[in-house]
Amino acid sequence: MQTSFQSKGETLSATLYANVTGGLHSTNCGVVLCPPHPLYGGTRNDTRLVRIAKKLAEHNITALCFDYGSYGKGIKEVHHTLDAIAFMRKQVTPVGLLGYSFGAVVASNAAAHSDIRGFVAMSTLRTVNGLTATFEADCAKLFIHGKRDAVAPFADFKHLYREAKGKKEKLVLDTDHFYMDNHPMTIDSVSEAIRKFFENELIT
Repeated sequence: MQTSFQSKGETLSATLYANVTGGLHSTNCGVVLCPPHPLYGGTRNDTRLVRIAKKLAEHNITALCFDYGSYGKGIKEVHHTLDAIAFMRKQVTPVGLLGYSFGAVVASNAAAHSDIRGFVAMSTLRTVNGLTATFEADCAKLFIHGKRDAVAPFADFKHLYREAKGKKEKLVLDTDHFYMDNHPMTIDSVSEAIRKFFENELIT
């Protein structure tokens, strides 16, 4: 379902994925998914995020994929994410958060300022445009990373994972930053792991 919400004086486009047999109101929890870098083609229609969103929706977890507004070097995107979380809470609660690449850095900062129930960091960078990833939020965390990631080096990931606070787990794959190896098997296995994580954290 196509929708939109307001953030920092802009109207942000978004897509809600819900169980088509039961509809939005058949679910009582959801996940906000943050796309990769908008200057490099990152949008709510990112093929990886869409597959993950559809997998969540199939299992009665509503998913919201959204586009950032005008580029704000990561800082404005954090505010966009916080507003996306607030918008999602008007639909369902509790809410989890997922970010991919640039989106993981943005989402990690948003998570530090929002009461979310579960956070997934896919291929997180350490810093981007001066914005540093932070994993101090008081919620369970799942980190997903490829050993052959040349965009977000695996050595940086190991440091971030080691420093992350609280309950955490990781899924390390023999893939790169884009999860296109053996497509669609790699991203489908990632989607299934994310589905299980959020079922454990969101559905009581």
